[in-house]
Amino acid sequence: MRRADGYTLVEVLVAVLVFSVLAASAYVALDGLSRSAIGQREHAEALAGLQLGVARLESDLRQLSQRARRNALGQIEPAFSGSARGLSGVRAGWINPTGLRRSHLQRFAWQFEGGELARLSWPVTDPTEALSPAIETLDLDLEAVEWRYRDSTGAWHDQWPPRSGGAGPLPLAIEVLIDHERFGRIRRLLVISS
Repeated sequence: MRRADGYTLVEVLVAVLVFSVLAASAYVALDGLSRSAIGQREHAEALAGLQLGVARLESDLRQLSQRARRNALGQIEPAFSGSARGLSGVRAGWINPTGLRRSHLQRFAWQFEGGELARLSWPVTDPTEALSPAIETLDLDLEAVEWRYRDSTGAWHDQWPPRSGGAGPLPLAIEVLIDHERFGRIRRLLVISS
């Protein structure tokens, strides 16, 4: 009796089993790489957004002006004011690429409310009640933002101008404490040039 050429059923089943194990292993490895790449991309996007937001804040604070301002009622306010929840002031260096007839000074404010950090800006330094600010909300996954202000004696205050008075128009330094959902607590210390 002559044996037929080919594979037996057992040999075919073993080959299919080996192929299945290899295919499943390859799928698990590729799935893990894909998830890792997605996680890294999300991490990089969150970090880039946070860095951009902090850079905008630092740009405003590094260019603070000592110019006093008027509120919507016409009353004179200090050049800079701040609390633990937000701050406002006038910055210099507002670029004007189209040559509009306006000042290089810009009034701004930063507020943290309801889990969102927002930058408010006005086209004039002394706005009226009718002039609404432009509001830019930064989606940064923040849990908390706090500001502190250092005076010329080295004392830190949660409000500027300090309740005790006697301080100059600008603090010597501003500390920003940011609690980020992904990166934890971040501390930025900005020295203000007067």
